[in-house]
Amino acid sequence: MIRLHTAATPNGRKVSIALEELTLPYEVQTLKLDAGEQLTPAFLAKNPNHKIPVLEDDGLVVWESGAILLHLGERHDPNGVILPKDAKQRIEAIQYAFFQTGGIGPNLGRLGAQLRKPAAERSEEMVQTFGDEVSRLLDVLERILSDGRPYLAGAYSIGDIMHYPWLQPLHFLKAPPLMENERLVAWMERMAARPAVQRGMAVPA
Repeated sequence: MIRLHTAATPNGRKVSIALEELTLPYEVQTLKLDAGEQLTPAFLAKNPNHKIPVLEDDGLVVWESGAILLHLGERHDPNGVILPKDAKQRIEAIQYAFFQTGGIGPNLGRLGAQLRKPAAERSEEMVQTFGDEVSRLLDVLERILSDGRPYLAGAYSIGDIMHYPWLQPLHFLKAPPLMENERLVAWMERMAARPAVQRGMAVPA
């Protein structure tokens, strides 16, 4: 049995999308982050960094979303649905997964944290810094897609899954830094049309 400890966050939805793409049966354990359930001794025993998602898979406990997707690709993906079997495409998929964890994820996260603060407590310098970096990273993704490839590594992969839940709110809000990049918008629409992506984005219910 696979058990996913998660919440309604972009990082949690990366894993539910991957599980849905692989059509794996799994159980969902939803954590109430605002109630501090991620800080309980039971959860800290699974992830000392007290973050979701955490995956339990036949006695193995994996945390960090990128590591979880790589594990799923290596253990449960014989047909290369999310982790291509071709060596070049495989390393490109891993490359884009790392690019997300070091780029879009932290910068959008920090920008969002500033924008959620009351105006009087907000650092305009931080908003400018992280906003500029997010815009730059979106331009990078647009450049990657400029050769006509349908997905970041050419074939659909964990690299796409890692990016989509973080960029989906920008697409939903029609945020100009995203909407100005037509190839990236088309990629977003291709991702949104995938049934497994739709199911994964609805987890937890």
